[in-house]
Amino acid sequence: MSSLELSLDELKDLIQTVDASSLREFSVNEGDYNLHLSKNEAPTVVASAATPAPAAVENEATPVNEAPVSEQTGTFITAPLVGTVYLRPNPDAQPFVQVGDHVNVGDQVALIEAMKLMTPIKSDVSGTVKQVLVADEDMVDYEMNLFEIIPD
Repeated sequence: MSSLELSLDELKDLIQTVDASSLREFSVNEGDYNLHLSKNEAPTVVASAATPAPAAVENEATPVNEAPVSEQTGTFITAPLVGTVYLRPNPDAQPFVQVGDHVNVGDQVALIEAMKLMTPIKSDVSGTVKQVLVADEDMVDYEMNLFEIIPD
């Protein structure tokens, strides 16, 4: 049997199905493909949530691993829910924020779509955006770091 692959729409449908069911966790492990969905408050398997391309996960993790080397360590804006993150209000617009931008408390920095509902993500700190830790339309987990902010 070949490697299991899901389109973004199929993955969203699966998330919605699990969310609407009485299941607390759902896992699929086939070859290099690992998928783990959890409705538990403190997920234990965040690192292997969806790894269809191990190289992509390693590349995404690199900036996070390099952060402690820098002189200033910032505060993180985290995802309040599981869903798809959007870094711009619409596909033709500029991103809400970019590296080097200044944000104030309450400024919108992203949107997360979950079950066809858009949740605005706002900064809870004033400061300068040091890193954007996710890409537009990435699937994010609960409490996943989205942005690193150097407080004023």
